[in-house]
Amino acid sequence: MRHRSGDDRPPTARRRWLLMLVAAAAAHWGVASSMPASAQAPRPPAVKSPGGIRTGIFGLEAKGNRFVYVFDRSASMAEPDGQPLAAAKQELIRSIDELGDVQQFYVIFYNDRLHVFSPAGSRGRLVFATEENRRAARRFVEGVRADGGTRHAEALAAAFRLAPDVVFLLTDADAKDDLTDAELERLSRLGSGSRCMVVQFGDESRRSPRLADLAARCGGAYRILNLEGEPAAGETVAREPAEAADEADAEDQLGR
Repeated sequence: MRHRSGDDRPPTARRRWLLMLVAAAAAHWGVASSMPASAQAPRPPAVKSPGGIRTGIFGLEAKGNRFVYVFDRSASMAEPDGQPLAAAKQELIRSIDELGDVQQFYVIFYNDRLHVFSPAGSRGRLVFATEENRRAARRFVEGVRADGGTRHAEALAAAFRLAPDVVFLLTDADAKDDLTDAELERLSRLGSGSRCMVVQFGDESRRSPRLADLAARCGGAYRILNLEGEPAAGETVAREPAEAADEADAEDQLGR
């Protein structure tokens, strides 16, 4: 007389069912299974993290996957003959075009107020640099006009709140438009997880010490750039730590 266990499945089906239970329990408790590979439950594919891409504006570069571009569009960017704004637009479009589909970006033009790129209702969050979004960004950038005054703080705060890897700031503001001490402290806290790269059009008379200080505090770089492409008098450009280390290693090797 055959004993009935209450499970009418054939022995082979019952064994396969038991093996699946054991595999599931092992996966749940982190226990390595000695079962044959064919009997173990398949594992999901590993998720690969993109290594990031290097891009920049006017010679200041940084590596990352999340980029926010903060560009001045005050009235002075139209003088002379619209050249500063035209040069800024060209460089911005070039940098965005360097990004791949897995990178994300955001664009903020500012004067007294913010003018942001927000395709398909994406205001307040970065967008992937797909071909469609890059084309939309190009149209947005090309339509920007220069007018109004200059207020850096609100634009930078909006950029840092997006938690990017890198913020690129471009301005032609005078030194009188520099951040206040209170704004510098607040932005330094907001931007503690991002690198801040600052390009300022003009000569030494336009140098904004607090913008330069913000870039340094956020592990970035600051430079003054004449539109003619000649370095401004006394211009200093901070190098990335990796670049400085590479140069030091090369000097050590040459000295040996």
